[in-house]
Amino acid sequence: MKKKHQFVLILGIINVILPVIPVLSHRGWFGMVENGWKFIWVAAIMILLPFVSSLAGIIIGSIQLKKTSTKPVKMGLLLSCTGLVMHLLFRFVFRL
Repeated sequence: MKKKHQFVLILGIINVILPVIPVLSHRGWFGMVENGWKFIWVAAIMILLPFVSSLAGIIIGSIQLKKTSTKPVKMGLLLSCTGLVMHLLFRFVFRL
């Protein structure tokens, strides 16, 4: 049972880091590509992955929260929600 609680926490930490990666690549921190259309599928994955991962983290965290309310589950759920808010802010408010 402990592994499921830690999984929610680790997924929450990943969900906070994931929205930052497209912003850094958009700003050119990971290097510029001469032909952007060659890597369009990578861009599509980088745009969709934080949103899908955050939703999965919220769903898994809420299911685990119903079963047992432990500190790692609460922190993981909070971090997943924060990752979703960060993704929505970067994508729609700041237009990055």
